[in-house]
Amino acid sequence: MDQGINRRGFLKLGAAGSALLATGSGLTLLSGCSSNDGPAEGYRYFRQQDVDLLTPLVGAVMGPALAAAGATAADGMKAYDDLLEGAMPGTRATLFQILDLMQLGAARWFLTGTWAHFADQSDEELQQTLADWSAKENGIARMAFKGLTQPMHMAWYVKPEAASTTGYPGPPKRVIA
Repeated sequence: MDQGINRRGFLKLGAAGSALLATGSGLTLLSGCSSNDGPAEGYRYFRQQDVDLLTPLVGAVMGPALAAAGATAADGMKAYDDLLEGAMPGTRATLFQILDLMQLGAARWFLTGTWAHFADQSDEELQQTLADWSAKENGIARMAFKGLTQPMHMAWYVKPEAASTTGYPGPPKRVIA
Protein backbone atom coordinates (compact mmCIF):
# COMPACT_ATOMS: atom_id res chain seq x y z
CA MET A 1 0.00 0.00 0.00
CA ASP A 2 1.49 3.33 -1.08
CA GLN A 3 1.49 5.89 1.74
CA GLY A 4 2.38 8.76 -0.61
CA ILE A 5 5.88 9.31 0.75
CA ASN A 6 9.06 7.74 -0.52
CA ARG A 7 12.59 7.86 0.77
CA ARG A 8 13.51 10.94 -1.27
CA GLY A 9 10.38 12.77 -0.11
CA PHE A 10 11.12 11.85 3.48
CA LEU A 11 14.67 13.18 3.21
CA LYS A 12 13.45 16.40 1.57
CA LEU A 13 10.89 16.88 4.34
CA GLY A 14 13.53 16.30 7.01
CA ALA A 15 15.95 18.74 5.37
CA ALA A 16 13.25 21.38 4.93
CA GLY A 17 12.10 20.95 8.53
CA SER A 18 15.66 21.26 9.84
CA ALA A 19 16.26 24.35 7.74
CA LEU A 20 13.00 25.93 8.91
CA LEU A 21 13.74 25.23 12.58
CA ALA A 22 17.31 26.51 12.23
CA THR A 23 16.16 29.67 10.46
CA GLY A 24 13.38 30.29 12.98
CA SER A 25 15.69 29.68 15.92
CA GLY A 26 18.26 32.02 14.42
CA LEU A 27 15.66 34.73 13.87
CA THR A 28 14.32 34.39 17.39
CA LEU A 29 17.82 34.65 18.81
CA LEU A 30 18.48 37.80 16.79
CA SER A 31 15.11 39.33 17.64
CA GLY A 32 15.35 38.47 21.33
CA CYS A 33 12.21 36.29 21.27
CA SER A 34 14.00 33.32 22.70
CA SER A 35 15.79 35.08 25.51
CA ASN A 36 15.83 32.47 28.21
CA ASP A 37 14.81 34.13 31.43
CA GLY A 38 14.39 30.73 32.98
CA PRO A 39 11.16 28.95 33.78
CA ALA A 40 7.98 30.89 34.43
CA GLU A 41 6.68 31.21 37.96
CA GLY A 42 5.37 27.81 39.08
CA TYR A 43 6.88 25.87 36.15
CA ARG A 44 10.03 23.79 35.87
CA TYR A 45 10.59 24.06 32.11
CA PHE A 46 8.15 26.36 30.34
CA ARG A 47 9.19 29.99 29.98
CA GLN A 48 6.63 32.77 30.35
CA GLN A 49 6.33 33.23 26.57
CA ASP A 50 5.65 29.48 26.25
CA VAL A 51 2.93 29.63 28.90
CA ASP A 52 1.35 32.63 27.14
CA LEU A 53 1.44 30.82 23.79
CA LEU A 54 0.33 27.36 24.93
CA THR A 55 -2.31 28.05 27.58
CA PRO A 56 -5.01 29.06 25.06
CA LEU A 57 -3.99 26.13 22.86
CA VAL A 58 -4.25 23.65 25.76
CA GLY A 59 -7.70 25.04 26.57
CA ALA A 60 -8.85 24.63 22.97
CA VAL A 61 -7.34 21.18 22.41
CA MET A 62 -8.23 19.68 25.78
CA GLY A 63 -11.37 21.68 26.60
CA PRO A 64 -13.90 18.84 27.06
CA ALA A 65 -11.36 16.62 28.82
CA LEU A 66 -10.42 19.40 31.22
CA ALA A 67 -14.07 20.21 31.91
CA ALA A 68 -14.85 16.54 32.63
CA ALA A 69 -12.20 16.54 35.34
CA GLY A 70 -13.18 19.98 36.67
CA ALA A 71 -9.82 21.41 35.61
CA THR A 72 -8.61 24.49 33.76
CA ALA A 73 -6.13 25.15 30.95
CA ALA A 74 -3.61 26.13 33.64
CA ASP A 75 -3.96 22.63 35.13
CA GLY A 76 -3.34 21.19 31.67
CA MET A 77 -0.22 23.35 31.33
CA LYS A 78 1.09 22.09 34.68
CA ALA A 79 0.55 18.50 33.51
CA TYR A 80 2.38 19.31 30.25
CA ASP A 81 5.26 20.78 32.26
CA ASP A 82 5.34 17.68 34.47
CA LEU A 83 5.55 15.48 31.37
CA LEU A 84 8.73 17.29 30.33
CA GLU A 85 10.43 15.98 33.49
CA GLY A 86 10.70 12.54 31.91
CA ALA A 87 11.59 13.78 28.43
CA MET A 88 15.04 13.42 26.95
CA PRO A 89 16.99 16.71 26.86
CA GLY A 90 17.05 16.58 23.04
CA THR A 91 13.29 16.19 22.95
CA ARG A 92 12.83 19.20 25.23
CA ALA A 93 15.23 21.22 23.06
CA THR A 94 13.24 20.38 19.92
CA LEU A 95 9.99 21.35 21.64
CA PHE A 96 11.46 24.69 22.65
CA GLN A 97 12.68 25.26 19.08
CA ILE A 98 9.12 24.74 17.85
CA LEU A 99 7.81 27.09 20.54
CA ASP A 100 10.40 29.74 19.59
CA LEU A 101 9.37 29.36 15.96
CA MET A 102 5.69 29.76 16.89
CA GLN A 103 6.50 33.12 18.50
CA LEU A 104 7.19 34.58 15.04
CA GLY A 105 4.08 35.71 13.20
CA ALA A 106 5.37 34.63 9.78
CA ALA A 107 6.29 31.16 11.02
CA ARG A 108 2.96 30.87 12.85
CA TRP A 109 1.21 31.78 9.58
CA PHE A 110 3.24 29.19 7.65
CA LEU A 111 2.50 26.45 10.18
CA THR A 112 -1.03 27.26 11.33
CA GLY A 113 -2.47 29.50 8.63
CA THR A 114 -2.97 32.49 10.96
CA TRP A 115 -0.79 35.43 11.92
CA ALA A 116 -2.68 36.00 15.16
CA HIS A 117 -1.21 34.87 18.46
CA PHE A 118 -3.32 32.14 20.08
CA ALA A 119 -4.08 34.40 23.05
CA ASP A 120 -5.51 37.05 20.68
CA GLN A 121 -8.01 34.67 19.06
CA SER A 122 -11.55 34.01 20.24
CA ASP A 123 -12.54 30.45 21.10
CA GLU A 124 -14.23 30.03 17.70
CA GLU A 125 -11.21 31.42 15.83
CA LEU A 126 -8.86 29.17 17.77
CA GLN A 127 -10.99 26.10 17.02
CA GLN A 128 -10.96 27.07 13.34
CA THR A 129 -7.17 27.57 13.46
CA LEU A 130 -6.76 24.10 14.98
CA ALA A 131 -9.04 22.52 12.37
CA ASP A 132 -7.19 24.22 9.51
CA TRP A 133 -3.78 23.44 11.03
CA SER A 134 -4.55 19.75 11.52
CA ALA A 135 -5.78 19.45 7.92
CA LYS A 136 -2.75 21.15 6.30
CA GLU A 137 -0.98 19.27 3.52
CA ASN A 138 2.36 20.75 4.62
CA GLY A 139 4.39 18.01 6.33
CA ILE A 140 6.24 20.46 8.57
CA ALA A 141 2.97 21.98 9.78
CA ARG A 142 1.58 18.52 10.54
CA MET A 143 4.72 17.61 12.49
CA ALA A 144 4.50 20.84 14.50
CA PHE A 145 0.80 20.23 15.18
CA LYS A 146 1.39 16.70 16.41
CA GLY A 147 4.56 17.71 18.26
CA LEU A 148 2.61 20.25 20.33
CA THR A 149 -0.78 18.57 20.73
CA GLN A 150 0.02 14.89 21.25
CA PRO A 151 2.10 15.55 24.39
CA MET A 152 -0.82 17.62 25.74
CA HIS A 153 -3.04 14.55 25.57
CA MET A 154 -0.36 12.27 26.98
CA ALA A 155 0.38 14.67 29.83
CA TRP A 156 -3.25 15.03 30.76
CA TYR A 157 -4.36 11.41 30.58
CA VAL A 158 -1.40 10.12 32.58
CA LYS A 159 -2.90 11.97 35.56
CA PRO A 160 -5.06 9.50 37.55
CA GLU A 161 -7.90 12.01 38.02
CA ALA A 162 -8.01 12.66 34.27
CA ALA A 163 -7.67 9.04 33.24
CA SER A 164 -10.65 8.11 35.41
CA THR A 165 -12.89 10.40 33.29
CA THR A 166 -12.31 8.08 30.30
CA GLY A 167 -13.50 4.96 32.10
CA TYR A 168 -9.95 3.69 32.25
CA PRO A 169 -8.67 3.09 35.81
CA GLY A 170 -5.48 5.03 35.20
CA PRO A 171 -1.88 4.35 34.33
CA PRO A 172 -0.35 1.10 35.53
CA LYS A 173 1.35 1.27 38.88
CA ARG A 174 5.11 0.97 38.88
CA VAL A 175 6.16 -2.35 40.35
CA ILE A 176 9.67 -2.45 41.72
CA ALA A 177 11.04 -5.97 41.60
